[in-house]
Amino acid sequence: MNNGKTRAGLLGAAAAYMLYIAYELYRDRGNLDTTMTPAARILFIALFVLAGAAVAVYAVCVWRRGGKAEEPERPPENKSDLK
Repeated sequence: MNNGKTRAGLLGAAAAYMLYIAYELYRDRGNLDTTMTPAARILFIALFVLAGAAVAVYAVCVWRRGGKAEEPERPPENKSDLK
């Protein structure tokens, strides 16, 4: 199992959850049965969107780096061997 791809998958799930929380806050922005002020709601929506996007970009970088680690290294070619 490749640790880089597993880590990227878990980071992607965390990013998706943060974006989902931001969407839920945005969807319920008109709800008056809350103690959260509209300014605080907008602030937290922006924070969750920024954090989710940053974690998603990092997950893509980890995923790409994990794909490069899978390639096996070939031993150097010995020029003195007969072909």
